[in-house]
Amino acid sequence: MRILMLSIVVTLVMVSCTGYRHSVISEDGVYYYQRVELGGIKQSVMIRGKSLANPVMLFLHGGPGFPLFPIDQTSRVMQELEEDFTMVYWEQRGTGGSFSWRLARKSLTVDDFVDDTYELVNFIREVLGVDKVYLWGHSWGSSIGAIFSSRYPELLHAYISTGQSVNPFKNERLCYEFVLEKATRDNDKRALRQLERVDTLHHNYSLRDALLVRSWVYKYGGVIMEPGGAGYIDLQTIVANLKSPEYGLLDRINMVLMPYFSAEELWSDLKELDIRDHAPRIDVPVYFLLGRFDIIVSSSLAEEYFHDLEAPAGKQLVWFDESAHRPHHEEMEKFLEVIRTMVLPCE
Repeated sequence: MRILMLSIVVTLVMVSCTGYRHSVISEDGVYYYQRVELGGIKQSVMIRGKSLANPVMLFLHGGPGFPLFPIDQTSRVMQELEEDFTMVYWEQRGTGGSFSWRLARKSLTVDDFVDDTYELVNFIREVLGVDKVYLWGHSWGSSIGAIFSSRYPELLHAYISTGQSVNPFKNERLCYEFVLEKATRDNDKRALRQLERVDTLHHNYSLRDALLVRSWVYKYGGVIMEPGGAGYIDLQTIVANLKSPEYGLLDRINMVLMPYFSAEELWSDLKELDIRDHAPRIDVPVYFLLGRFDIIVSSSLAEEYFHDLEAPAGKQLVWFDESAHRPHHEEMEKFLEVIRTMVLPCE
């Protein structure tokens, strides 16, 4: 623990005190990074693409509360997508560069995030001069994405989902059962001892319980099929977050002090959420791109929701048989092919 804290302090000292801001929007390409007011709160938005003529895709990151900029927007798959789309990356309220100590805790409800998305989409339409955007929701972001797509189809070309969340509390029970089965099979006494301390009753099941269970889901391949020796959230990830040039010193301090702010404030809402009640019908083309071995956000529940979903404009389910929670990373080439051949023609 002392080594971890020392590494964090050294990183904070080495990095600059303020994150950078920049804006270039032209026919030759787009690079925009500013803090935009959404829902009365300054929130970090990055827009990147090779050509202003390309269609626009808004990416809704997972979490809730896990920073976006150090990992997702720097990945190879996003760089590839920027050849075909103008990509919009947004850190949601309470997360990374969108955290503020002035943020009212009562302002972190599922509807608040959906409302922020609505304001952001209209901001994008104005700044980039487009009528509609593609919406891609991943993990927790797919909860926002499905609800938004159901409410505001007139603003979208299509809705794309990876790691589609459906019923978070039921999902947590499936995670627990998965870990219990694997730990019993392997006679993993440490995992079994820790599971004994988890209170699985709905009222008592805490975020701390969930984080413990998820760490074992990761170990057993339910997040990434071959996780290796690293942890669910390891030191390398933490340092990458703290070194990201998009963050100022205050942002980095806040991430160390309040790493689970959004998740803690949303926890009660999440335990009651069922996307089937909020988004039973989506009136744009829908694409579920699911990892066959996704346990952390159950692909089985996502498949059930897909079959129940009313989608008059059409729906497609594509399985990624060598992926768990992140098919866009684990099977990148197949993911890009699906996007370019099935999704892009919806424009």
